[in-house]
Amino acid sequence: MTPGERQRLSRLIDRSIAGLLVRKRAALKAGGKTVRVLISGDDLTTLPMTLQSLRALDNAGYALRVAFSHSASQSGLKAALLPDIDPLYLADDFAPLTAEVVDSLYLPALSTNSLSKIALGIRDNLATVQVFHALSTKTPVIVTLNPELMHLGDSGFALPLQVRLEQYIDTLRQYGIAVTGSGESVCQKRLITLNDIRLHRVTDVLRIGRNTLITPAAQDEIRRQNITVIR
Repeated sequence: MTPGERQRLSRLIDRSIAGLLVRKRAALKAGGKTVRVLISGDDLTTLPMTLQSLRALDNAGYALRVAFSHSASQSGLKAALLPDIDPLYLADDFAPLTAEVVDSLYLPALSTNSLSKIALGIRDNLATVQVFHALSTKTPVIVTLNPELMHLGDSGFALPLQVRLEQYIDTLRQYGIAVTGSGESVCQKRLITLNDIRLHRVTDVLRIGRNTLITPAAQDEIRRQNITVIR
């Protein structure tokens, strides 16, 4: 097969996959799945990660109900995100989880402070109160760790604190909370497409399952971005 034929085949495969994903999103939207997204913390450097998470959920066909914690509002994180959020997705920041029917609760770029409080069972802010309410009603809870927590070795924290934070992350999993890190939603997929790689911006390492398939176009993009793939 010539290089030109490989490129045409690669484009054809990705167009076919894109069409399947569009149909899948339409079917998911018809199902009416709603995710309450609670944005907390005051770290503006998490803005790109949070936006990527919101776009991924929207592209996947979920209806979003986005709320902001007090710290997110006061820090300017809310003001920075609002221009990129559909007004129809905005929810009452302090409305209890029971005020709306949602299928899951999602906290993108979970702050180190909120992680610690949830692990210790402290319920003194919007994030912790809503997490424990969701757990009590068996509403699925998903959190994405912030970059500091995903790369504790580079965080500058003393080693004992790094160990304690690792224990806190394990505690959340023991609660039944789904804890994800950079690109984990990608690594759980059985098929990696070009679009998946283009959205993979946080690190230069991509961890995938042993039997995960990668399309030719995605492989080209992995080489272009110099991403290391670990199975």
